[in-house]
Amino acid sequence: MLRLALLGLLGIVVLVALSKVLRRKSPAGEWAVEPVGPLSEPEQVLYWRLREACPEHQVLAQVALSQMLRAKRGANRQATFNRFSQLVADFVVCTKAFEVVAVIELDDRSHDSAARAAADKRKNEVLAAAGYRLIRVSVSKMPSVTELRSLLPAADAIAATPSDAPPRRIRA
Repeated sequence: MLRLALLGLLGIVVLVALSKVLRRKSPAGEWAVEPVGPLSEPEQVLYWRLREACPEHQVLAQVALSQMLRAKRGANRQATFNRFSQLVADFVVCTKAFEVVAVIELDDRSHDSAARAAADKRKNEVLAAAGYRLIRVSVSKMPSVTELRSLLPAADAIAATPSDAPPRRIRA
């Protein structure tokens, strides 16, 4: 009986010690993270080409779709929001008043996976439902500045706002 009690006590001590080791904080504190650049090398190349192709526009990188879309009021509002809230646009080209002109997606080999294809399908559908123009380009066939200009609407066809104009107010 004493032996069983000692084994039980030893088991508890081992579990407590093990739980403390497992809960030990990483050297950086609570967060086990490391910094990375916000854009991959191909994304940086496309970013600078977009900037050159669209000098009168703002080019935003890595924009959460939840910053560009709002689920309509109704019974399924939260479910609708959940379907796009974790999706990110690689690039968003905007007028100086931050009206979206086009969303640019840079596709690499990772887009061949089934999970990624499903996310791409949701992104295509939700952006189309909102009326945004989506342009997909392949990293293996990176478009030149001239090709990007031909893919995007002509600058004079876009209601470009002068840079000194106040930002457009959007109701929340």
